Amino acid sequence: MISHSEHSGLRAKQRRRPCQISQWLNCIQSFRGASACKSISIFSGAVCVLNHVVKLGDWKCDDAKQLWRQDYEERFFVRHLERLPLQMPYPAQISHVANLLARDPLKGATFALDFTGCGRPVADSFDRAGLRPHKVLITAGNEPTRAGLNAWHVPKIHLISALESRLHAKELRIAAELIESPVLREELRDFVRKVGESGRITYNARSGKHDDLILSICIALFMATNRQYTTAERLPV
Repeated sequence: MISHSEHSGLRAKQRRRPCQISQWLNCIQSFRGASACKSISIFSGAVCVLNHVVKLGDWKCDDAKQLWRQDYEERFFVRHLERLPLQMPYPAQISHVANLLARDPLKGATFALDFTGCGRPVADSFDRAGLRPHKVLITAGNEPTRAGLNAWHVPKIHLISALESRLHAKELRIAAELIESPVLREELRDFVRKVGESGRITYNARSGKHDDLILSICIALFMATNRQYTTAERLPV
């Protein structure tokens, strides 16, 4: 419980086959990155800390549209993965997250909380503790929607598709030195794609397996790319 697409219309018999996620294992490796905006997310007792690095490039003028655009590159680094102990009481989970957010370099980080399994009352208890989480509810459908100032309803296929896109583009890196990296590798191998008779695609762990680390990364990635912020810079003349 707790917690920073496209499909074919072809009808077919229901089948199960390995998802391409098992091909992303080479993205778990050593890396070095600069400090930047950070997101921390919690899903089903799994904690993920993600470092979002944006490298700004040159400004370019589009005379036809009378617009200036700035080139940029994005990188996402998973700095921390953790599974909380089973049956850990909610007050202890809140205290643990509060301690993480109070330490450098996570001060000021964006905090995302999945409340799909635990419900809104538990999510509200994080608010009362002063943690101000961005609440995420995993749903069906194809497009994420805002459900309030700090709440999102996000389809699971959107979360996985975004993870797949960033991994294939080599924009997401996961440190091999993390304690949970071997567990994450197993989750990636056991994560499968299921195509229903209507052509609808769903993603889930195999029976008896877990996908909490994968989805904690997905939620942190979603929040890193959907948080609201503004920057100001003098334009060249």
